[in-house]
Amino acid sequence: MSRLRINWILPAANMAGGTKSNRLIAEAMVRRGHDVCIAYPDVPVAWPSLRHPRAVLRRCWRGWLTRSKQRHHLEESTATLLPVLYLPVRANDVPDADVTIATWWQTMEWIRDWPSSKGIKAYFIRHYELHGGDPERVKATYHLPVQKLVIARWLQRLMREEFADPNAILVPNGVDWNQFNSTPRGKAAIPTVGMLYGRQPWKGCDTAFAALLRVQQQLANLRVIVFGSAPLGRHTRLPANLEYHLRPAQNVIPKLYRSSDCWLVCSTSEGFGMPGLEAAACRCPIVSTRCGGPEDYVEDGISGRLVPVGDERAMADATLDILRLDEPAWRKMSEASYSIARRFDWDRSAEILEATLVRIVERARVEGTAAAAAAT
Repeated sequence: MSRLRINWILPAANMAGGTKSNRLIAEAMVRRGHDVCIAYPDVPVAWPSLRHPRAVLRRCWRGWLTRSKQRHHLEESTATLLPVLYLPVRANDVPDADVTIATWWQTMEWIRDWPSSKGIKAYFIRHYELHGGDPERVKATYHLPVQKLVIARWLQRLMREEFADPNAILVPNGVDWNQFNSTPRGKAAIPTVGMLYGRQPWKGCDTAFAALLRVQQQLANLRVIVFGSAPLGRHTRLPANLEYHLRPAQNVIPKLYRSSDCWLVCSTSEGFGMPGLEAAACRCPIVSTRCGGPEDYVEDGISGRLVPVGDERAMADATLDILRLDEPAWRKMSEASYSIARRFDWDRSAEILEATLVRIVERARVEGTAAAAAAT
């Protein structure tokens, strides 16, 4: 197997799960002996105008709250990091390669016309990204004749059924087992539920908070653990006994999972839902909406519960069912969640990715040789 030169093109450096996932799969490819560069724009966010003093104050307050926190998931890596101080990333910003991988619809637009010296183009699709820009431009990138890589089965079906591409390869997200492995455990002394917070409407946090308020009508002492990368926004009502962890250190996150009796994934649509899988690796039963990605690692009634999107009553009922399990039944569900999580591993996913990239690179070489021979 030949050593591949791979460029990964990211749209930004941030605390998003997609950024973390791209770094982890890239690092798994480094472990397999490939030369990997991760290029991304590192452009300072412009300050609001002084004509909008409230916006300036909010920016100052967020800066104060996060002053000692991790800024993004690309602060260090075993892959070569290439920060670019402008938008977009250009062909001259990255080395020549065998493959260049876009990771977001805009990055696919950026690399579409890059020269052949930057390698075969591939497209790592981590969500149906209509929420991220002009829907028609987003969809146009899915029609491009490049090798598509998807992280969940629903995205593979989407590419086949909506965009007539039956050749998208499933390269699932994995678990960093050095970080999230967990020994068998029992229920918490105080009933505890955890969740990830995100301000985007499609993260569904209002539904989760409403569900937890319902749960607290039955279990008044319910403890709620929440973490996220942005301060809590304005919500009509928040559950009582809520602990919010803003950008917790990476070594703290497994402790939050392990202190929870179940973990909520409340999105209206989710490419994969990394926190849910990480929580499962820490032996948490999962209550998730049927939002896409989590359906690959939650087995309804076995390792957790799947509920309709936006249904706060169903989410509350499912959460109560898990919290009210006796110790043996809860441990059985906890172990099932862990057992399913063991199927996901970055090195196994890198093996699938490697085989796919080697195949398309070799095919391009054969086709190039044949074309040169025909021309002469």
